[in-house]
Amino acid sequence: MSGIQGQILDVTVVGCKKLKDTEWISKQDPYVCLDYANTKYRTKTCTDGGKSPIFQEKFTFSLLEGLTEVNVVVWNSNTLSSDDLIGYG
Repeated sequence: MSGIQGQILDVTVVGCKKLKDTEWISKQDPYVCLDYANTKYRTKTCTDGGKSPIFQEKFTFSLLEGLTEVNVVVWNSNTLSSDDLIGYG
């Protein structure tokens, strides 16, 4: 890619399907983290979202030359212990 410096990338986190279930008893409470360069975003936690949470949240990144990937990580929010990794890509 060339000439991307300063261009804007809008990313909408719509939702997830068929997530790994990290809960034994209740439904999991997923949230998504996005990371590009020094910019980090996090969706709101989808309480009881289970394996198919819906987010519908939009985030904006300013692109940098040479950086072509946005890292995406899905976590399960826990109250009494550390959050659980559900998946990444």
